Amino acid sequence: MKKGYVVFLWSLLWVGLSACDKEEVRITDTNQVNNWIEETMRANYLWYDELPDKSQLNFSADPETFFNSLLSDKDGKEINGSLHHFSTIEKSATTKAILDEQNSYGFDFAVTKLQTKEQQTFNIALVIYVLPNSPAAEAGLRRGDWILGVNGELGSISEDYNSLRSGEKATLYIADYDREKKSFVNARNLTIAASRAVEDTPFLKDSVYQVGGKTVGYLMYNHFASDPEGYKGSAYNEQMAALFARFKQQGVNEFILDLRYNGGGLLTCAQLLASFLAPSSALGQVFCKEVYNDLNQSKNQSVKLLRTTEVLAGNLNLQRLYVLTGTSTASSSELVINGLRPLMGQEQVRLIGRTTLGKTVGMTIYDQSSKYGWIMQPITFYVFNGEGKADYADGFTPDVEVNEYEQTLGQFGTTDDPLFAQAMAEISGTAPLKAAQADPLPFQLQEVNARRGNGVITTEQHSY
Repeated sequence: MKKGYVVFLWSLLWVGLSACDKEEVRITDTNQVNNWIEETMRANYLWYDELPDKSQLNFSADPETFFNSLLSDKDGKEINGSLHHFSTIEKSATTKAILDEQNSYGFDFAVTKLQTKEQQTFNIALVIYVLPNSPAAEAGLRRGDWILGVNGELGSISEDYNSLRSGEKATLYIADYDREKKSFVNARNLTIAASRAVEDTPFLKDSVYQVGGKTVGYLMYNHFASDPEGYKGSAYNEQMAALFARFKQQGVNEFILDLRYNGGGLLTCAQLLASFLAPSSALGQVFCKEVYNDLNQSKNQSVKLLRTTEVLAGNLNLQRLYVLTGTSTASSSELVINGLRPLMGQEQVRLIGRTTLGKTVGMTIYDQSSKYGWIMQPITFYVFNGEGKADYADGFTPDVEVNEYEQTLGQFGTTDDPLFAQAMAEISGTAPLKAAQADPLPFQLQEVNARRGNGVITTEQHSY
């Protein structure tokens, strides 16, 4: 039997697979690798009936090109005028290309172009978060800093922005943006150490607040990962359980879940997170349903909220949930919203921020890293909530729309952050403020997910 891991994701990055045994012989013959890809896709791809006829395929193409030639136009989202597929194929973690993705300065950013009075155009970037224990954090780089150049030169950032992802010791030319003056001020140099392996922790901020007689928990949760070493471990799940046990011990009865940059992750992590947040009466009820194509109906299944000892120790029995969203909020993040709404009530899962991506399908990981050197993740199923609904193909529209890029970025978990401030105003019972809109920036920002590609998501193991 072939072994796969069911996944629900926006796009898969490095998954931390262990190296193959030295005795194993990896098959590098392109035709054999592509035959495996084609056979697996015909047996499992959600849109298998749209695959080109075998006689039309180029089995001598490199595996990534071959894989992409099989994908349906239904598989993905159009972003900035081009189709970005959900299904992916990656070289295994034993290859240098994948290992290099661990090498990072440790921050993520949104990008845009700056046009000077002299009509010169430069690439610039806005720091949206900094990972702890990273070269960026040690250098003092902060959320909200603008990077105008590298090594003291304005306009030195390349089109691919790779100089901001990793490299040798560098000097970043940073500044603040004054919205009243419509110009950058306080320009300065910041020296950052050489990039290195940085833990991409999903837990960027957690806090507890007292407001209006209520105890409010806040979690900035950045991707649904179970372990720093990959999808087979559980360290992050254990950390989540301990975190929610502390929330419960502190009497948290209102919650703000920050998913604004969360592009997805393991479905089992979404199931666990939802189990901690849901009303206790909903535990054991259906969280979501996986529905496969007509060739694989036997794989259809319902995923229920958990009632484990760990969940019972941390379940907050919430009656209402605030979720902070952005254009990168996708996949398992959207699944948490969609799965909890029928269990808590449509109006009780309140969204603040921007419209989410809209991804209602999931993937299975076919790991042949030891045999072929490739890991494939094609779309294989639809995902619905317990009521059989998934009405967010165009994304979830927020209840209160707030574009953080129209204001100065505040630090996570502070009222300087307009999304957090809106949630706290509603919880405290003050008039909904919909954070005051400042003068918009004279340019459009695009998030690029510099650290993690576009997120990672998987669910429990199946054999078939």
